[in-house]
Amino acid sequence: MLIAGKWQVGDDGVLRPLVRAAVSGIDGRLVADDFLIDSGADRTVLSAALLARLSLPTRSAPSGSTLSGIGGGCAFVLVTSAVEFIREDGGAVRVRGEFAGFTDPTATDVSILGRDVLNRLDILFRGPQQEVVIHP
Repeated sequence: MLIAGKWQVGDDGVLRPLVRAAVSGIDGRLVADDFLIDSGADRTVLSAALLARLSLPTRSAPSGSTLSGIGGGCAFVLVTSAVEFIREDGGAVRVRGEFAGFTDPTATDVSILGRDVLNRLDILFRGPQQEVVIHP
């Protein structure tokens, strides 16, 4: 019961670990997207493009809350949904929760899978073999 990730070269030429997942949209439909596996990110953040495709109701972030990284802070909203991964045997693994969503389309071109989800999974990064193996 494995979930296969992949290493992919981004537009900037850097090789990064990604996993394909789907997020439940407004009508329960699943919208697939690639997620950067970021063990340094405290929380999962949906890209502005994915957030728009989901059409979910959003809530303002609590006063004083920020999302910040190397590039500084970014505006965001909160949504309640589920992230679903498909195992190699065809079964699904769902993680429900409150996720952040960037409101600025230039913040990132890829959604970020943070520790709020990653802490529920075992992940093995194999750089030389360019493999990402996830055990639910």
